[in-house]
Amino acid sequence: MYQRITQNSDQAGSSGRDGTTGAGTLMIIIYIRNVVTYNLFVTTVANSTLRDRLYEAYASQHAGCGDGKATALTYRHDIHPLLPRPSSGPVTDIGCGQGHLVKLLVADGYDAHGIDISPEQVAIAHAAGIDRVRHGDYRAMLTIRQNQLAAVTATDLLEHLTKDEVLRTFDLVVQALSPGGVFVARVPNAVSPLGGHIRYGDFTHESSYTARSVRQLAAAAGFCSVSVQPCPPVAHGLMSAARVAAWTPVSALFKIALAAETGMLRGHVVTQNLTFVARKAS
Repeated sequence: MYQRITQNSDQAGSSGRDGTTGAGTLMIIIYIRNVVTYNLFVTTVANSTLRDRLYEAYASQHAGCGDGKATALTYRHDIHPLLPRPSSGPVTDIGCGQGHLVKLLVADGYDAHGIDISPEQVAIAHAAGIDRVRHGDYRAMLTIRQNQLAAVTATDLLEHLTKDEVLRTFDLVVQALSPGGVFVARVPNAVSPLGGHIRYGDFTHESSYTARSVRQLAAAAGFCSVSVQPCPPVAHGLMSAARVAAWTPVSALFKIALAAETGMLRGHVVTQNLTFVARKAS
């Protein structure tokens, strides 16, 4: 369309008698540039305003102030087994929220720190005595930590980002990791029949993921390998044990349905969330 408008304008200008050939083209180019610039400005301002409003009071209006028990279960079952040893180097939790994961990492001997964009979340972390959490933009932090981190964790962060921001985050993480470092993250699973509960349960969510899209992003950023695993319920009491018992046959039915439709017999992840670990080449 841009080329056609330019050509038509050139033809119109060349037919004039006043020697102003190309004047129409120049005016249209300027107009298009102004329109594109305006639209980008409006979109950026709108996204910024929405995020600022919702993140300013994210804990009191949405996330709540948890005691960290759910995070501890997730950490022990889904995150910790994927991490290198504490002696491998520092770990940063991006989008750390109230710092529960940072606290667990430090307790396990890791040199761990966290960063979050929500001032309220960071204030709650500090009030709880978690002083290794700071307010700020994780992208700026990763930029100055090139080849320094043994691991970067991100639980429930990537879904808050636009597609461009997600790919940029993968790029920044792989640059910040030392050789052999890992990026461990939990994201909503778009393949799950129940995935909408997570995807649309927070108005700041922008996307959900599949094992294939995670591998696509990791490959584009230059990670050498990536593995994906489900996040099933974890038994830690009578009620949770009952949930695990119920989930086992239900998830099997979901996998059978996917196998029947796709012809793929293995590799289906059907939990509402999935966890992945992407590794940088040594």
